[in-house]
Amino acid sequence: MKKPVVLFIDDQQSARDLFIRLLDPARYQPVVAPGVKAAEDYLRTGPADVVVTDLRMPDVDGLEGLERLHAIDADLPVVLITAFGTVETAVEAMKRGAFDYLRKPFDPGELEIVIDRALQHRQLLQENKHLRSQVARNSTSAAIVCDAPAMLPVIRLISRVAGSDASVLMLGESGTGKDVFAQQIRKLSHRAAAPFVSINCSAIPEHLLESELFGHEKGAFSGANTARDGFFAEADGGTLFLDEIGDMSLALQPKLLRVLQNGEYYRVGSRRLAKTDVRLVSASNQAMEDLVERGQFRRDLYYRINTVRIDLPPLRQRMEDLPKLAELFLAKARERDPGLPSRWSAAALQALMAYHWPGNVRELQHMVQRAALVTDGDVIQPEALPEALQHSPAAKGLHVAEDLPFKEAKKSFEHSYFSRLLDRSGHNVQRAADAAGLHRSTLYEKLAALGIATEGESS
Repeated sequence: MKKPVVLFIDDQQSARDLFIRLLDPARYQPVVAPGVKAAEDYLRTGPADVVVTDLRMPDVDGLEGLERLHAIDADLPVVLITAFGTVETAVEAMKRGAFDYLRKPFDPGELEIVIDRALQHRQLLQENKHLRSQVARNSTSAAIVCDAPAMLPVIRLISRVAGSDASVLMLGESGTGKDVFAQQIRKLSHRAAAPFVSINCSAIPEHLLESELFGHEKGAFSGANTARDGFFAEADGGTLFLDEIGDMSLALQPKLLRVLQNGEYYRVGSRRLAKTDVRLVSASNQAMEDLVERGQFRRDLYYRINTVRIDLPPLRQRMEDLPKLAELFLAKARERDPGLPSRWSAAALQALMAYHWPGNVRELQHMVQRAALVTDGDVIQPEALPEALQHSPAAKGLHVAEDLPFKEAKKSFEHSYFSRLLDRSGHNVQRAADAAGLHRSTLYEKLAALGIATEGESS
């Protein structure tokens, strides 16, 4: 197994020699450089997974070195070594993109902990990029946007399990896009060219759902004037998506379990055994474990459909994706009607970002369509949005210039939003992260990127 390369930068030969002695040679491959320029030369030809650099050096200091190293590899985690009097500079460097800093003197155990965290961070960044590009290349729908850190576990699982025939259970609030990701699983599977059949179990009356799934014979019940295949027959060789499976009646559940176990079923009104080969993807907005405990869903069926579980986060926990989703839905609306507006005003975007989106991505999509239809001109203004978005407390308290470009408007909003969030939480980063629906590490990265200080935090 290839050992990670740790590049150490220090102008003192004694420090470079000590660093090599401190690192466990069984776990890491150390590379040393006497200055930033030498490190740049190395990075242009050789690999590095982490950089550890002294902050004070005669030729180029750590802050300038950080920018120059990131110009070569933007995702390279850089750990700064700082003396007592330069801690403030190290904090400033973290705001500019440094991964972490160590105070002198440090012990070998502390050094390895920071290096291991940096390696894990780099691995997650690379994996996230790879998975996002894979999803984008194979996407069956342009509505798949997954830049937010909260989406990484989702795309990671989809990438890993799509090629198998394992049953997948997707859980999440209504409107989180379970149907879109079910189609993505099919697209990445060996059944991609076979049928994809989708059925919403809550939308079909209980007495008709069995017939819809398994088909029926002529005369099997009142109104069955002809024989008909069900969805299991239509999806043979492909993928069957059962949405809101938690609403399926207890009487029908054993029959679903049978077909999942051995691929056999009976059409309604028939004694002749039929066979099918389908890959099942199911979904629910309910807590399936609670349904099992209350006796409303069979435990054995739950285990059968839950080979792989994917939890889809609500939109409020992946707000980094909202601007792209809003642009995407507007572009899709313009495909149907080129006369619709083509862009969002900064204030309208601000209102979208300030809203809590109880209906998730589906609510956003419908709202975009409505706003586009009622807008005169080429730019959607806040007046085109529903009142709930125009007059939310968060939207009222945040203002950005109307003439800012999209990216600058988004950054301006985020700076205002996270600054106010920190103030309301007493600069407790964990409390602020919980309120925003973000992981603590994600919020730290946001604050550093926006240049927002976290002094006074009480953990």
